Amino acid sequence: MHTLRVLILHPRIPFRLYDGGALAIRRVYDMLRELPVWKVGVVAMNTRRHWVDPSEIAHVYDGAAFWWAPVDNRITPVSALWNLINGTPYHVSRFWSTAYAAVLERALGEFNPDVVFFEGLPTTLYIELVAERSSAVRVYRAHNIEHSLWERVAAAERSIAKRLYLREQARRLAMYEQRLFREGHLDGIVTITAEDAAHSRAIGFSGRHCIVPFSVDLENYPPRFDPTDPPTLFHIGSLHWEPNRQGLEWFLREIFPRVRQSVPWATFHIAGALPANLKLSARDGVVLHGIVPDAITFMQNQSILVVPLLSGSGIRSKIIEAMALGKAVISTSIGAEGIECIDGIHYIRADAAEAFANAVVRLLTSRSLIQQLGQNARRLVEERYSTERVRKDLAQFLYEVASTRNSAR
Repeated sequence: MHTLRVLILHPRIPFRLYDGGALAIRRVYDMLRELPVWKVGVVAMNTRRHWVDPSEIAHVYDGAAFWWAPVDNRITPVSALWNLINGTPYHVSRFWSTAYAAVLERALGEFNPDVVFFEGLPTTLYIELVAERSSAVRVYRAHNIEHSLWERVAAAERSIAKRLYLREQARRLAMYEQRLFREGHLDGIVTITAEDAAHSRAIGFSGRHCIVPFSVDLENYPPRFDPTDPPTLFHIGSLHWEPNRQGLEWFLREIFPRVRQSVPWATFHIAGALPANLKLSARDGVVLHGIVPDAITFMQNQSILVVPLLSGSGIRSKIIEAMALGKAVISTSIGAEGIECIDGIHYIRADAAEAFANAVVRLLTSRSLIQQLGQNARRLVEERYSTERVRKDLAQFLYEVASTRNSAR
């Protein structure tokens, strides 16, 4: 393999790996950096929402060329109101920064990439700048089909005012993604699921495509198939992400009380970042852990992952991690979307509150079923979601896209 120079644009610095977004960004960075003949650089947004102390950034990108700039992407009432007037999708526009644009322009000149890899939709704000300043091919990694995700979030929102606002944002995101996919700025798209790949083609992308699911280094996920005594329920993920918040509130309001009626000793352990405006408090059987120092250890010490998602797109990295650790999983159809798992073999699917509660009770009272699901899930991850397999697919795709550089530019 000849040397390939890949410059990755990060919408945040993947420092504290306690949520799926940071894990997904870090996973691809590690996969590319570990290819011995490749040169990998990063231009990162150090956002106010996920701020990393500047003294720590070199540690995050140890061994790679990197540049970074501060980006104030906070959600504020004033900026949200102004966004209603200016007509842009707020989920993207709040990531624009003249400081980041200047740093990116400098990095393009110094690094001279063959491929610029846009990690997540916010980084595509800078695609025209890259097209003007570099002959590199441009590849976008879609974490989700964003407008589809926010259409689902809006549909699940109980507040009428917020639902209307989110519907408008979803409409703007749809227009933004259509322009991005149709106007010819992209040479390739990497999606996490086959469903998202099909959706991107349906709304206009006709170029090269690759599906690269979330993966795990199996040696870092030693499975524990025996459930705790008694078995416990758990949820882990950032509650700053709206689908996680909606799903968790639904579980606590509609499902967990039914579970406690049948299984009074049931406990539900919640780990992850808790926004200040989220009204969530410990109650009977609920244990709030906040951000845990080691997500793998936390999951190893629990029994059953619940994924009560009502909206979303892409893939749930925490499901794959839990499966790698041999944990039983109960999820809605949306939560398991994009994962090649079979209901009743690798996990249990439940979409209505009553069915979800019944599935939880069934598992809590059957240690053998917990163990069987965990064993089947681990085998699935070994066969389909190992990093070694996924890395080869991504590397081959980027070589193929990069080979068009001279002829297409």
